[in-house]
Amino acid sequence: MKRHVLLPATLSVLLTGAAFAVEPSLGANLGTSIEDISAALSEDGYVLTRYEREGNRIELYAVRDDTRYELYVDATSGEVTRLETTARRGPSSLPGISDDQIRAALQGLGYEVVGFERENGEIEVYAMKDGRRWELNIDPRTGDILRIEAED
Repeated sequence: MKRHVLLPATLSVLLTGAAFAVEPSLGANLGTSIEDISAALSEDGYVLTRYEREGNRIELYAVRDDTRYELYVDATSGEVTRLETTARRGPSSLPGISDDQIRAALQGLGYEVVGFERENGEIEVYAMKDGRRWELNIDPRTGDILRIEAED
């Protein structure tokens, strides 16, 4: 699957919304949007490291303490339909710009973020704008867009 990433040169706007503490478990209701889910998880100390929305399913990866979480959420009901946990290997630093800042900045530029991944010291964002899919590579320290590519 080709991913598309979008990030503005500098991200400074945070998303806002009602957040509530929640422990992910099968059947738990985390919300029906990436913003709601991110807020719910971050309130309880989880860091969302990757997500992708496909139709009515949202696939998420998060970390907290020494554990990685892979969650699938039904975008219609907000319920967790699948949950897997594994032990983290080594520290996972998430320097600089936050996921919420990236999403908010891209939304401000007219993009709908559909996928997001922090991997190997970079951020890849996949988004839709004007009926096209875009992949952007973002500098995790500054929020600068390093590369933008449109998919045909």
